[in-house]
Amino acid sequence: MPEYIVELLNPSEAEKYAADAAHLYRQAGWIGDSTPESELIPILRNAYCVMGAWDGNGHLIGMMRALSDGVSDAYLLDMVVEESHRRKGLAHEILRRLNAYLKEKGIDWIVCISVPGARKLYADNGAEMEGFTPFRF
Repeated sequence: MPEYIVELLNPSEAEKYAADAAHLYRQAGWIGDSTPESELIPILRNAYCVMGAWDGNGHLIGMMRALSDGVSDAYLLDMVVEESHRRKGLAHEILRRLNAYLKEKGIDWIVCISVPGARKLYADNGAEMEGFTPFRF
């Protein structure tokens, strides 16, 4: 994917990409139009890590966060890709690199819960867990 750069986002620079992240979250329907981008700064800054994808113009066009204890467990959430860049393998690349980074750090229990429409993305990149039931509170 030469037209994209996929890399870890620096949490101390969350202000720099908060507007792009807010655009992605709005497109996904996760925040409303009136939600200020500043509300995303602590979300981005406090994640264990965020893997992002940038286009050739320096815009954040995709991302996924990981919450973790930094030792053994991580929970992946908020996979989102700009609508005009979907169906190009970008989500797969973000997920692949995020998982590789976490495993490099010694974290080997990496899980996420998929919405029905994204199940194939995760099934193609991991193993479905049998005998486990996700819960939402």
